[in-house]
Amino acid sequence: MFLHSVVVLLLLKIVVIFCQSDSIDYYEYIIKQQIKSSIYYKNPEDASEYQPDELTNVQNFGTYDFIVVGAGASGSVVANRLSEERKWNVLLLEAGAFGNDVTDIPDMVESTRSSDYNWAYKTVPQEKSCLEMVNQQCPCPRGKGVGGTTLINGLMFVRGNRIDFDNWAREGNPGWSYEEVLPYFLNMENFNKTDPGAVVDEEYHGHGGNLNVEYPVPRHPLVSLWLDANEEKGYKVVDYNGRQQMGAAVGQMNTNHGRREDGGNAYIKSIRNRRNLKILTNSLVTKVAIGRRSKTAYGVQFAHNGSFYLAKAKKEVILSAGAIGSAQILMLSGVGPSKHLQEVGIEVVEDLEVGSKLQDHATFPKLYFNSDFPKTHKRLNRYIEEYLNGTGALAVPNHYAGLGFYQTKFATEPDYPDLEIMMIPSDGFSEIVEKQLADAKGDTPDPKKSFYMFIAGLHLRSSGTVRLKSNNPFDYPLIDARFLSDPDNVDVDTLYEGVQLALSLVDTKPFKEINTTVVRHDLPACNSKIFLSESYWHCVIRQFTGIVGHPVGTCRMGPEEKSGAVVNAKAEVHGIKKLRVVDASIFPFTFSGHPNAPCVMAGEKVSDLIKQYYLS
Repeated sequence: MFLHSVVVLLLLKIVVIFCQSDSIDYYEYIIKQQIKSSIYYKNPEDASEYQPDELTNVQNFGTYDFIVVGAGASGSVVANRLSEERKWNVLLLEAGAFGNDVTDIPDMVESTRSSDYNWAYKTVPQEKSCLEMVNQQCPCPRGKGVGGTTLINGLMFVRGNRIDFDNWAREGNPGWSYEEVLPYFLNMENFNKTDPGAVVDEEYHGHGGNLNVEYPVPRHPLVSLWLDANEEKGYKVVDYNGRQQMGAAVGQMNTNHGRREDGGNAYIKSIRNRRNLKILTNSLVTKVAIGRRSKTAYGVQFAHNGSFYLAKAKKEVILSAGAIGSAQILMLSGVGPSKHLQEVGIEVVEDLEVGSKLQDHATFPKLYFNSDFPKTHKRLNRYIEEYLNGTGALAVPNHYAGLGFYQTKFATEPDYPDLEIMMIPSDGFSEIVEKQLADAKGDTPDPKKSFYMFIAGLHLRSSGTVRLKSNNPFDYPLIDARFLSDPDNVDVDTLYEGVQLALSLVDTKPFKEINTTVVRHDLPACNSKIFLSESYWHCVIRQFTGIVGHPVGTCRMGPEEKSGAVVNAKAEVHGIKKLRVVDASIFPFTFSGHPNAPCVMAGEKVSDLIKQYYLS
């Protein structure tokens, strides 16, 4: 691993020295191919890639005080905090590997998503969304490795709205109101105001925590136009993690001097040598071992290097495998909807609605714009020099930069946004922008001076499911997102409102001055519609709307008597002793922002609950 890291860094530095030719496209091609090949592996299309050649006897892997399953945004925190107690032995099991110097480069995110750092899930064929996708299946990226999805996400640090957490508490979950979780947000954060012009509410930010937060620098000029356009339309420029979320802002990133601040970098790598912490990578947990009579979790079974093992837990098993993984493991363990478990031949231990209310921020990502904005393409050696100094295009995933939170006519409460718009400038080394714009059907924008926007519905009505394909733990689960399936069409109308808001933002002086025009999509299903009409946008939205990668709700938190609840306010699984779930699956609904920050907060809070219980 060390040798690999050195090779990658040497490669970058060699290009800085020797890449002085005007033939920048050739060198750019070479460096991209080299970086990609250094991490690329074949993504399995089926479970056989993972399954051992033959089932072997389950071997004893020892006994620990706590077993944490999954080293993602929450699990990495829990493993860190529990192993702070030297008298406790903690086992952390992760299906993937540690990240490396390439995953640390934020703008190589599309390459890491094409590697074994991504589970590469897909939904089942959809009827109301993702209609332009292959087989009408939405890609569902989920991270696999130490850091989980923080290895492949967009790194946006967004806590959500205070109403999210107050509603969480009001649903019968004491301890999760905004005032009660805010101290955890502050304590986990190490905030750096790297953009001197950004609006910052200092009292709402923490310093000295594990998770670094900073602004991308230098600020892309198109982001300044974006902020000016919002002000012209009457929207405030805000710190969306401060006292007011509604408005436009420069995105706050989980990067550390331009490097990806994934869960492994923030919480695990610095403690790898703790004697009471055992980290086992490339280990796929296949079930939680639960006593049928006592209904007590006493360990986990997992596959590692072609063999099966049983590790036992004296105190607790904590599932942190994410909204897809935790639901799958619970159902494989006999905890889930009884009818479904019986259909796939699994003995029912506890009848709970695991996987029954999958939600996500359905996102329309294909609002493209042409402009006369001057090209920002630079020489490749300059991009690499900037990255090594913690700045520039390589230090920003997909060049995410500007975002805003707004209300449509469907919003239910004042100051509670139901819409997010991300403004994404193109840049000479921004892979996804170049690829998406180059692949656009219809008008062809110049990928080096154009931009596009994501339109995300934050509180949509549609929900889906996660179900087992079979009782084989190596089969991928069946994910049915069911986006835009609400019978009243409010969800698609919300995204349409978002498109109209975005179009109004570019119909302002800052964007008019660079001759901004919207790109028309050439789609057989929509070509009969009048361009820019409501029916045109409804059609295009259904073709392209898919998963942004924020799944929640498959192990919902709520009191035992509440329909659909899987865990209580202490994240303990109803009806099962010594078993908790701590990740985005426990969120009872989608929040007004990206789930990574709440996942880290939940890991911190539940770790405290565990310590309070066992140390009191």
